[in-house]
Amino acid sequence: MEGYLFEIALDEVKHLVDEAIGFYRITGKEIALAEFSNPQGRFVEGQQYVYVLDSNGTMIAHGGNEKYVGEDFYRVQDSDGKSFIKEIVDTANVRGFGWVEYQWLDLATKTEQSKTTYFEKVDNLIFCSGVCGRRAVFSSIAPTSEEAALYGVSADTISEESKPEVGGLIKESVQEDVVELAREDAKRWVEKAIVFYRANGRGIALAEFTSPRGRFVRGEQYVYVLDINGMMLAHPVNDKYVGKDFYHIQDSDGKRFIQKIVDTANTADSCWVEYKWFNPATKMVLPKAVYCQKVDNMIFCSGVYES
Repeated sequence: MEGYLFEIALDEVKHLVDEAIGFYRITGKEIALAEFSNPQGRFVEGQQYVYVLDSNGTMIAHGGNEKYVGEDFYRVQDSDGKSFIKEIVDTANVRGFGWVEYQWLDLATKTEQSKTTYFEKVDNLIFCSGVCGRRAVFSSIAPTSEEAALYGVSADTISEESKPEVGGLIKESVQEDVVELAREDAKRWVEKAIVFYRANGRGIALAEFTSPRGRFVRGEQYVYVLDINGMMLAHPVNDKYVGKDFYHIQDSDGKRFIQKIVDTANTADSCWVEYKWFNPATKMVLPKAVYCQKVDNMIFCSGVYES
């Protein structure tokens, strides 16, 4: 599986959980759980759906099979003997969120596939959504009739075995969209960080943003926070940055990008800033685009490397 396609699939899983939590907060528990268990509802997208557990492992909503609702899943095991619901529940009760991998039936293929699920706990409810194996990713980019015509293939006659190859054909056409998707992801991370701050207060939030194992770190993408003068308040990749004045720092081209972030955010409240920075994953200096938003004299930032 292409790495960036897998990241896109996981991002969609996490985004669906985020949307479900937002829906629950707006509508309340009764309406939300009913919607999550509706097979024609807004939280069922093909083979992807939301399910919800209570803090003891009882299923209280399930978009794939409403007959599961009310059943105790805490000790359920996959075909490898992994107690994955127990892992979800125990981790969520301690940490509040996480990822788990296990074997599960793919309803489309009627075969067991590796499934990766994201979960997050809110108000003693554990919101979950996952994606199955290769097929889940490539089926999501299976060509439309227009795309098939563009590449000279028939959308109606593509076999399951050939979908990875079709994915390779489409890869070139979606490559330009990947950057924009990643930018939108960075913006969403900042917005979620602000929600977390408002819910938990400054002290807890800044501690979470500085944790290298926190919910706001995923590979090379993370949230960092500045004050309105350019001092670093939180940074998960290097906690030694915290308390340092970054206002006059320059990138490899001599651009004072933190000054740009601070001056623009203090005027417009939100902005995008581009600069060059060291990518810890590739060990190279690469172009980076950062979204910044000012709230309560703090500037929340998250960025993506663009090549």
